[in-house]
Amino acid sequence: MNSSHLLVIDSSPDHAQAVTSLLRNAGMAVRVANAANLGELKSYLQEFSPFLILVTTELPSTLKIGQILQAADQHSTPVALQISAADTDVIDEALASHSVMLINAEENDQLMQVVQQHISGGKSAREHDDLHLRLTELQHRYDLLLDSARDSIAYIHEGLHVYANRAYLELLQVQAMDDIEGLSLLELMAPKKGHNLKKLLRDMNRDIFPESSPVVTINAPSGKQLKAELTFSPARFNGEQCIQMMVREQDANSVLQEELDRLRKTDPLTQMNNRQTFTDRLSAFIDEERDTDTRSAVLYIEPDGIAELQQKLGMKGLDAYILDLANFIRGNVNDEDLTARFCDCGFVALIKRDDKSDMLDTANSIIESYSEHVVEVDDQTIPAACSIGLATLGSFTRDAEEIIGQATSAFKEAAQKGSTLVTYKPALTTVSSGETERDWVERIRHALNNHDFYTVQQSIVDLEGESEGLFENRTFMREEQGDSPASEFMLAAERHDLGGVIDRHVIPQLMAAIAGTGDRHIISLSVNSVLDFSFPSWFKHQLEETEAEGSQLILQVSAMMAEANLKETHHLIDELRNLGCGVVLSEFDNDRRTIQLLEHLPVSMVKLRPGLAQGLSTQKSNQDIIRAVVKSIEPHDLFIVADEVQDASDLSILWQCGVKLVTGDFLNEAPQVVGQ
Repeated sequence: MNSSHLLVIDSSPDHAQAVTSLLRNAGMAVRVANAANLGELKSYLQEFSPFLILVTTELPSTLKIGQILQAADQHSTPVALQISAADTDVIDEALASHSVMLINAEENDQLMQVVQQHISGGKSAREHDDLHLRLTELQHRYDLLLDSARDSIAYIHEGLHVYANRAYLELLQVQAMDDIEGLSLLELMAPKKGHNLKKLLRDMNRDIFPESSPVVTINAPSGKQLKAELTFSPARFNGEQCIQMMVREQDANSVLQEELDRLRKTDPLTQMNNRQTFTDRLSAFIDEERDTDTRSAVLYIEPDGIAELQQKLGMKGLDAYILDLANFIRGNVNDEDLTARFCDCGFVALIKRDDKSDMLDTANSIIESYSEHVVEVDDQTIPAACSIGLATLGSFTRDAEEIIGQATSAFKEAAQKGSTLVTYKPALTTVSSGETERDWVERIRHALNNHDFYTVQQSIVDLEGESEGLFENRTFMREEQGDSPASEFMLAAERHDLGGVIDRHVIPQLMAAIAGTGDRHIISLSVNSVLDFSFPSWFKHQLEETEAEGSQLILQVSAMMAEANLKETHHLIDELRNLGCGVVLSEFDNDRRTIQLLEHLPVSMVKLRPGLAQGLSTQKSNQDIIRAVVKSIEPHDLFIVADEVQDASDLSILWQCGVKLVTGDFLNEAPQVVGQ
């Protein structure tokens, strides 16, 4: 069936053999057969579906050309007619009623060309027939599976039934599809309060399908009433778009199923959520609240001295003690908080509050109240105490296991003291590489989650006495012992794509603080923000939100970074200039490549490299560098700033070198803090 067949109509089989030899020599794999009468012709057409019928000049006496063409039409088979000059009668007869191909009987090349053209067409036709047969078989199997399925399934179009399987008909207690074919869903079903079936159908016609399964009361044609859940999905039936509806009847089994589900999710002793349920719900909460400002934390709670309690109370008494603690925790958190028994003696709670202090107050209140609580077990009265580990959630929390692990880690530290609350903070070491840098990354993520970044504003003064109203802003990360400046953590942050996140955390607070003041502020940018092409549009949106003026902001990038990313820095400056913002190059010195940056980047200021403005009276080389920098920027009409000036005695030397704008500890001013 898969071979290519050519049928020759000739009074003798010799011509078919000659054609076979001709095609084989030309490299064509074709099976050639001969038909000398109408019966042979029809039989071959029926069995082999040849891609071409070749009628020779020696037409059998028992066959008319019209019979051949009529049989070929019935099987959609093309016909080629070999002719000679004397065959005009045959040509006229053939062309009188059909379109045929004419081949010069003396030209074998014409024959091979026609055969070559029709082999591929015949193959495509056979493949199409095979695919159609397979499709028909698949459709038959699908119909059989659908009709034998246990689920009740119907196809709906424009609110009417177009198909229903056997289970659906049995559910409605009808014999055949004809009994419901003209029945609308709106007549058959009454939705539960809160659902609008008409709107539901209208939405689904626009490919808007419900996420939940609506509950309806079905009024079957037999008079039977039943409650059921409906599940909808898009489908096609007989080539038309329609809706597949699956019906699940609600009965006494559903009540049992609900109770089984409840038992599966609940701790049997305390009737709190169990460990798996809490973890699942916490994971969902983290995914839902990842990009919001919700303040939330996980508390891990255990009673103090649990080993002694086990020996003193025994298993039964300890269960009573644990149940009492569970009830106490429930009574000291809000109704919307999520609590669970996490292990034999440990509990967890997900709490959501307006700010961080409220979360700490809740945890401390549990500890203090429980220390005043007395537990009665049988005839024993036992004083109570517990410790709590607290871990805050934020946009950088990875998953439920991480935050629970952090709360548990904090609890272990708290349990060493007893009746104590410890808030989780990752260990911090010096930034270098490998493990220690990973410690910094964890600390930065923790600080972002806990809003531990703040900015200190310091005045920049003019040595010639003019009031500039200009300030420098330095970012710090809050620590328990000595806060960390950006110089300590920003390198690690940028290597792990967190520098831009810190910028987007700090900058809106600064904008809100300076809006309407008229002052101008220098704000540092990380390499991540410079390379982020979405930063300018985000920055513009923040200006609009805070109502700050672009002219109030001068964004600072390091000269070394600008040199390494010249194209991206130029793009950023162009975007910021459109918003009215300026740009300052920091860490500037007399290096030739640094000075050449001014030929490419239209900045408004440069800031000297840190350390150049310190101890100038004894550092002649630093004076020479500063003078070289001042001379190099003269053609560009730029301001130059010296920061980290510690000694007022250096001011006169800076002024002599040509530096007018200075800032540093010599000011002895109380710094302004934003975001504390």
